Amino acid sequence: MQRRSRIAGSILIALLILVGSAFATMQLLAPPVIAEFVDFTELKRSGSDALACAPGLCSTRVDLMLAPLPLSAAEVVARIKALPRLEPRTEIVAADEASLRYVLVQRSALFNVPDMINIALQPLDASHTALVLYSRAAQGPADLQMKRLQRWLDLLGVAAVG
Repeated sequence: MQRRSRIAGSILIALLILVGSAFATMQLLAPPVIAEFVDFTELKRSGSDALACAPGLCSTRVDLMLAPLPLSAAEVVARIKALPRLEPRTEIVAADEASLRYVLVQRSALFNVPDMINIALQPLDASHTALVLYSRAAQGPADLQMKRLQRWLDLLGVAAVG
């Protein structure tokens, strides 16, 4: 009986070491963050992305059309800057305040895989702003990206029109 207990204990320890090693390897091999601004006029879509855009700001296929927001650009910027406090494992990795462009990264809880979120604003007048939001991941299906995109829009208080 002791021999069986020792064998079972050894197997359990080996499994824990294997699982721990696999997890550590995934953390170390997570894709690096490339904090680059997307040019929405020349955007080349991948299979693992989603795009929400106000009319006239994007030259490629749009997944969700956004109406202009009844908010000033400053109000939208404040909402963007609040996103890391609202979503776990999220940070703003690049910001160009002059051109109102932002890159955020949210990493997955288990494997630390980054989801890149590019946001661009276009002030239309003092109280209206057009928005572009592009979400892409190193891995994952497009339908998952659509869910993530909708989540970001919900956090910003933006509704899609089509």
